[in-house]
Amino acid sequence: MKINPFIFRNYDIRGIVDVDLDAKKVECIGKAYGTFLRRRKIRQAVVGRDCRLSGEEYQNALIKGMTAVGVDVIDLGMVMTQMVYYGQYRFQTNGGVMVTASHNPWNFNGFKMAVGYSRTTETPDVEEIRSIVEKENFFVSDKKGVVTKLSGAKKKAFVADYTADVLKRVVLKRKFKVVLDAGCGTTGPVNKMIFEKAGCKVIGQNLKIDGHFPIGTPDPTATVVMERVRETVLKHKADLGVAFDADGDRIGVVDENGNILWNDVLVAIFAKEILERFPKSKIVHNGLCSQLTSKVVELNGGTPIMWRTGHAFIKSKIAEENAAFGGELSGHFFFADNAYGHDDGTYAVLRVLEYLSDKNKSLSELYSEFPSYISSPEIKIGCPDDKKVEVVRDLSVKFKKDFPNAKITDSSIIPGDDGTRADFADGMMIFRYSQNGPYITVKFEAKDQKTYDERKRYVKAMLKSYPEMIWEDELAVNLTSLD
Repeated sequence: MKINPFIFRNYDIRGIVDVDLDAKKVECIGKAYGTFLRRRKIRQAVVGRDCRLSGEEYQNALIKGMTAVGVDVIDLGMVMTQMVYYGQYRFQTNGGVMVTASHNPWNFNGFKMAVGYSRTTETPDVEEIRSIVEKENFFVSDKKGVVTKLSGAKKKAFVADYTADVLKRVVLKRKFKVVLDAGCGTTGPVNKMIFEKAGCKVIGQNLKIDGHFPIGTPDPTATVVMERVRETVLKHKADLGVAFDADGDRIGVVDENGNILWNDVLVAIFAKEILERFPKSKIVHNGLCSQLTSKVVELNGGTPIMWRTGHAFIKSKIAEENAAFGGELSGHFFFADNAYGHDDGTYAVLRVLEYLSDKNKSLSELYSEFPSYISSPEIKIGCPDDKKVEVVRDLSVKFKKDFPNAKITDSSIIPGDDGTRADFADGMMIFRYSQNGPYITVKFEAKDQKTYDERKRYVKAMLKSYPEMIWEDELAVNLTSLD
């Protein structure tokens, strides 16, 4: 089948609805993923979707393709991504797909595909699936797969099972007032129920599901989203505020004083808690994280391991290193102590609350003694898929030349094309292209405002020198941080 090759990304599939994807193409992807499973003697999978307008149609098309090659499917309906992972354990199957485009706008959709319990596809797996699609080299089954649809009482029981499973892993010794902002994504009703069951007083906003995303894309890395949460936290004097992405596996947090915690600070908080219980543990984080993250790990006796951005890559590295925890600036967190090790935004928030409960401290007190940096959020600027790789490679050559005394981390250090990072004595700077959309990502920091402003001007001038950059783009995020 002829299909846009750029939708096959480094660890999942994502494209624009009715441009890159339609029901026929999705059915073909379903057959290809089903073939991928059958080659591995996997004959069953769970399939869920988020609330996007195209989600139900694409889920049905995907299931049609998977069953055509003999894969039995348990249709979970509309769920959070972590509930698909949980469904693998609940129904004892290595196979699983979440139909979602995560933090991308409403007119995108895609597929997170499992290759084992809590494990998702990496680049070679996606390339194999792409090859099967393009060649239409599908597994020939002597019978169709059977679909078991969870609805009514069965769906309620599944949600109850997930709720009980996540709540049994934490103990909250005090009652918290928590702001939950679902951004009209998939997470609202379920998470409100879970946090109330945990004993929290929930102040909910934008909990009603609407696949149009009428208030904007649910992206917890976006300043505009987190400022909305901040206002509500301060108004209601809440203990903390949380925003979720569209499918629930990523979060953003605001403390009781209205300070936005970019997720590299949250990685450091979780790492500190883990290291208090498991001294000298390894902690994995991605290259977009502040120097603060690795310094907190080292100050608490741990070993920081910087690795390639992407939830699939971080999970694999955690397993390879036998690390106790891993996290990303994007808001994916992976606990390997008393959880499954996959990214679950609901569980991550409960872990924050449990730490606050154990320490009897506020969230701001947990990080008050951390090293201080002036740090930008993750900034995203549009760049076409067929241009972004070359732009970043060319930019990296200039970048290294401009900072000859910086410690450089690039593909010669971390395998895979994850951009170029420069570390200075007083901060860092990184340019990279996104693995799941047509845009480029940057982040920078410093110890003082003068140096921060200098690095900001450098980054903006560098990006402005490339006509390929699209500054007015639906995927652009946090551009005001370059002003």
